[in-house]
Amino acid sequence: MPADSLNIVKNFLETNIGDLGIIIFRKSVEKLNIGANPSKNEIENLVLSVEKTIAKLYGEKKSRSIFDKLRKELIEYDTFFDRFFGSKIEDTLNNFFEMKGIPRGTEIQEIAMFLISNGCQESEKKLIETLKQLTKLRIIHDLKGSILNSEIKSFLDKNSQYSESDIEIFINEMKKKKLEINDIDLKDKIEKERLFRKFNYMERKEDEEEKIVNQYVALFNSKLKKEYEYITSDTDIISLMKKNHYLYLYFKRYSINL
Repeated sequence: MPADSLNIVKNFLETNIGDLGIIIFRKSVEKLNIGANPSKNEIENLVLSVEKTIAKLYGEKKSRSIFDKLRKELIEYDTFFDRFFGSKIEDTLNNFFEMKGIPRGTEIQEIAMFLISNGCQESEKKLIETLKQLTKLRIIHDLKGSILNSEIKSFLDKNSQYSESDIEIFINEMKKKKLEINDIDLKDKIEKERLFRKFNYMERKEDEEEKIVNQYVALFNSKLKKEYEYITSDTDIISLMKKNHYLYLYFKRYSINL
């Protein structure tokens, strides 16, 4: 919970209890040795400490009424903060993916510093870990999508005149492979690929393989090994790379061991 939570507690006590509330607040902060950027647990301990003091002065009933409102206000603020910066973190990372591709370790640090300078009050260390985890999830999602597209093409290569039962069998096979699919979306993808083959097949072939390979080949550049270690050490990602048709052919061609 960010430092603004301290101000919420302080302002709430001043509004509901007056100067005495400020005095109790300051003494509790000093007693608990709470710094300028407290953790969520520290804020909860502060509220509990102040609540006990107020209960002795005004009774349990009034104290409970006051602090139920304070906790509600803190929860609402915390929820808003998490939603706002949660979406901001993902949006910033997604923009980087679109503009530059997979971020290196040093670039993850730069993104974290950018977010902190723009108001995110997460610690740099925690934010870097969050960004790395989101990056890996994005890669896993993209690899699964690429694998699914390859499976659809293979399905159509074998079943140019497919039936509804053929599609159902194919859907079940994809589910067994634990690819993220939705039955309706998958049927739409199959139909789009069929139509593309019918009307625009040669035009699409351009650099599809090159585009996929280039995006992930840099991860195994010996000069960038440390930069991408947070990705290449992930067993789920490596497993999916082995299942990707284009990457499999590339790694086999250049004798790259995953």
